[in-house]
Amino acid sequence: MRMSMLNRPQICRLALIGSIICLVLACGPTKTKSDATEKVALPNAPIPYDLGKPTETYSLPKDLREVSGLSYYKPGKLAMIQDELAVVFIYDLKSRSVVDEHVFGRKGDYEGVEYVDGALYMLRSDGELYHFEPTDGIKILGNGVDIRHTKIELPGKNDVEGLGYDPQLNALLLATKDPARNPANKVIYFYDLKRATLWQGPILKQEALAEIAGDKPTEEVKPSGIAVHPKTGDYYVLASNGHRLVVMNRNGKLLSSVGLDSKLLPQPEGICFTPDGTLYIASEGAEKKGKLFSFITR
Repeated sequence: MRMSMLNRPQICRLALIGSIICLVLACGPTKTKSDATEKVALPNAPIPYDLGKPTETYSLPKDLREVSGLSYYKPGKLAMIQDELAVVFIYDLKSRSVVDEHVFGRKGDYEGVEYVDGALYMLRSDGELYHFEPTDGIKILGNGVDIRHTKIELPGKNDVEGLGYDPQLNALLLATKDPARNPANKVIYFYDLKRATLWQGPILKQEALAEIAGDKPTEEVKPSGIAVHPKTGDYYVLASNGHRLVVMNRNGKLLSSVGLDSKLLPQPEGICFTPDGTLYIASEGAEKKGKLFSFITR
């Protein structure tokens, strides 16, 4: 039996169908660029400190159980402040005791202290600054002629918990815990001491912290302290909420993110460096004494 011959239109249609089938089988499902490219994690550089093994541990006196701010003062001494009292405590590392107290105002929510060019600066959580020039061994009493008060006009209502100092900019650093705008982005403001002006600095973004390689935060990271490394100029941002130490450069580039031991540091609030690069972190004591820890470069 002879098969009937296909006419030319039928042959063309069959050839076209065959070509389409081959093309589909050869190419497979089309992938978009975003599907094919995996997101690369941000690098997480190691820091030169072992935060799980402090070099020294100091038990702080009762008045510093709620220590909230820390600054290098003079060789062998640190300046400290606590949440409720308008008092700067000068702590001697050798004797492990408070050797001076400076009262500068009324009770309030004080979150930071910084010693710059012979003057002590204290930060209230609403962004107001107090400053005076201390004399060792002589108490400064609040609301006197020696106390200067600066009202910093932050944009909106902010909860500010970190105070540091960048000598290259001659500016105080004010780290927001809960900024007025976009709460997920923790703004660090610069306050120029020479010109008495404020401008926005780098931003600590939760999104970037979630993308960094290695250990990632399990809750929102809220700054509680900030200090500038004396050798690298990098910003070390301490976070009690989120239990983390974050390192970034002056331009806001995220360099490192390290989780903190909640048993060793139950509520880390204060951070500073001595000129040789030794790192100090202070933690509130909850129902126990406040603690101060030192970490030398490894």
